[in-house]
Amino acid sequence: MWFFNGNSKKKLLSGQPEWVQDYWEQTRRIHPKTLLREVEFEVIDLEATGLDVYKDRIISYASVPVQNFEILPNESFSCYISQSYFDRQSIPIHGLLRRDIEDGLSEQAFLETIVPRLSGKVIVGHHIGYDIAMINQALSRHFKFELINPVIDTGDLYRKTFPSKFAYDRYRQQMPTLDEIAREFEIKTHHRHSAMGDATITAFVFMKLWKRAEQENKIRLKHLL
Repeated sequence: MWFFNGNSKKKLLSGQPEWVQDYWEQTRRIHPKTLLREVEFEVIDLEATGLDVYKDRIISYASVPVQNFEILPNESFSCYISQSYFDRQSIPIHGLLRRDIEDGLSEQAFLETIVPRLSGKVIVGHHIGYDIAMINQALSRHFKFELINPVIDTGDLYRKTFPSKFAYDRYRQQMPTLDEIAREFEIKTHHRHSAMGDATITAFVFMKLWKRAEQENKIRLKHLL
């Protein structure tokens, strides 16, 4: 899946800071025929004040790099984002209180930090459309552009990997949850509904699906997109 919106290079880069230009130059070079073991992946997850991409705000973010069939925990990243808007009703989901994020990065500083980390990377996540939409809304508020990275949703990839399972009523109407896939693959889950916990679990799920793809001689990026 690609999120490049087709805007010309001139329109995208006009008046943008150098780190945005570097991001665009590196990311646009990603090619679907690249061998999987030569692709740099970034598994991401975020927690927000709610599900409304226009009203709600990102308050926690984590990413875990995966490269050459290896998870790189020492290069992982996580942060809190300080926001003036906070919905107490979301606390039972992410477990964060307002005081937990008070010393976090500003939203602008958060974007200036993560976008260079995503340069030249394929983004991976579970139900990743929401995460991308939240980040794009923040980017639109501050910098008037959106992410152009190729994106892999582990839910969609699971469906492609095991199509026969979706003939059954259990999955016909709904994509399996991250917990369900993790249990199937016997992946231990820790710190669920924290950004780093979910990003780490998703990274392990992705590795299982990648391994299955290679067993079927699907060795290029296009096979996972």
